[in-house]
Amino acid sequence: MKKYQHYINGKWVDSTVKGENIVVNDPATEEEIGEISCAVKDDVDLAVEAAKKSYESKVLVDMPPMERASLMRKIAIELRKASKEGGKILCSENGKLLPAAEFEFIDAANYFDYYSGLTDKIEGRTIPVNSKVMDYTIYEPFGVSAHIVPWNYPISMLARSLSCSFAAGNSTVVKTAELTPLATASIFAKAIDNAGVPPGLINIICGYGSGAGNDLTSHKDVSQIAFTGSVKTGKVILHAAAERAIPAVVELGGKSAAVIMPDADLDKVVNSAKGAIFGQAGQICSAMSRVIAHKSVKNELVDKLSNLANSLKVGHGSEDGTDLTPVISEEQLQKIENYSRSGQQAGANAVAGGKRVDRKGYFFEATVFDNVQPEMTIAQEEIFGPVLSVLEYSDEEEAVSIANNTEFGLAAGVFTNDLNKATSMASQLNGGQVYVNSWFTGSVATPFGGYKQSGYSREKGKEAIKSYLQLKNIGIQL
Repeated sequence: MKKYQHYINGKWVDSTVKGENIVVNDPATEEEIGEISCAVKDDVDLAVEAAKKSYESKVLVDMPPMERASLMRKIAIELRKASKEGGKILCSENGKLLPAAEFEFIDAANYFDYYSGLTDKIEGRTIPVNSKVMDYTIYEPFGVSAHIVPWNYPISMLARSLSCSFAAGNSTVVKTAELTPLATASIFAKAIDNAGVPPGLINIICGYGSGAGNDLTSHKDVSQIAFTGSVKTGKVILHAAAERAIPAVVELGGKSAAVIMPDADLDKVVNSAKGAIFGQAGQICSAMSRVIAHKSVKNELVDKLSNLANSLKVGHGSEDGTDLTPVISEEQLQKIENYSRSGQQAGANAVAGGKRVDRKGYFFEATVFDNVQPEMTIAQEEIFGPVLSVLEYSDEEEAVSIANNTEFGLAAGVFTNDLNKATSMASQLNGGQVYVNSWFTGSVATPFGGYKQSGYSREKGKEAIKSYLQLKNIGIQL
C-alpha cells in the first residue's frame, strides 16, 4: 500500500500525530489500495497558519492580474498532463469509470483556464454622489478560504471552487473527503507544485469531517467557507459560519425530477437516464432520480427504462464495456438497500433491480421503481444510488405540483418537442438549473446551485467568483 501525505506550505508532510492514518479501499474489490495521513487539530492549525501567512504576504493579492492568470493556466497545463496517472488512482479509490476519472482532471483544468480569464475583470464602479465627492467600489478577497470537498467528484469539485478562490486572490485550505483523498493529495497537489504556485497559497489536508472538518470550518482565521455535500453536514457547517458571521458557499443535496410530456421523445429520456441516474452509480447531487411521466406514455417509458437498467454491464471502472460501477462504501450500499426495501414495502414495484449485486464489491443493481406515489420515502429523500422512481401525472398542474413537492431544488428537467411548453414548464419548476430534452447540458460557464434545501449562492460561471470576494465602498471628499 502506498502512503500519501498532506500538502502544507508547499511540502508533503505526515500528520503531527504519528500513526494517524486513513486506509482507502477500492469499492469494486474491497481491497486496500493506499493510506493517507489523517489530519488532527494541529495539522489544521498548520495549514491555516500557512494560508494566513501567504495571504498577509500579499504574494497573490499584489500579483498583477495577468500574471495570476498565467499561473492559473500553468496549473491547467499540469492537470492535463496528469490526467492519465491521476485517473487511474481516482478510478481505484472512487470506483467510477476510468474515462470519467481521467476527464475529471481535464474538467479541473478547464475551470482554471476559464477563471484565469476573469482575473483582470474583477471590476468595481464609480457612483455619482455629488460634485465634491468621488465615490467608488472595489472587490477584495476574504483572506483564508476553507474548502470541504465531496467524494463523488473530488477533483472536478475541488477545481470548481479553488479556481474561483484563487482567481479572487484568496489563500486556501482544502479538506479532501476521507473516502477519496489519494488523487487529490498526490496528483492534484503535484500539479500545483509543478506549476510553481508559491508555498502556502494552496494547502491540502485529509481528515474526517467530525474532526479536521469541524476544526477547519470553526477556525478563527478562516474567513470564508465553500462546501459541497449533504444537507445534514451543510447545516452543521452553516452553523459554524454563523457563529463567526463569515460567508459560506453551499451546494447540498437534490431529488431532481424530469417531467415527461405526452409528445416527448422517450429515447432521449432513456439516453439521459443512462448517465444521469445510472452513471457514477447514481451518486450525483443533481441526478435525475425522479421521472414524472404523463399517463399516456408512462407504461411505454417504464418498459424502456427497465430494458436499459437490465442491459447495463456491472464491473470495475477500468474494465472495457462497464456501465454500472460500485457505490462508494458498504455503508452507502446498505443505505441504498434500506431505501429499496422501504419503497417495496410502501407499494412501489421494482420493475428492474432492487437489490445488491451478488459479487465482491459495493455494487447495487440499476433499479427502476414503478407505481411510486409522491409521498413515498423513495420519492422524497436523496438516495444517492442507481435508483430511479417513476411517477404518473394527468395534467401539467399536477406535474409541477409533484415535481416541486420535495425539500430540494437543485435541478429539474422537462422533455417535450413543444418549445412553448418547455419554457412554460421551466419557469414553474423549482431548481437552480432546468434541463430540456437532455440532462447535464451545462458547462464551466453556466451557473450551478440550488433552491430550498439544496443550498444557495452559485458555483461555475461568472456569477461564482463574487462569492469569493467582498465589496468595499470608498468615498473621497474632494
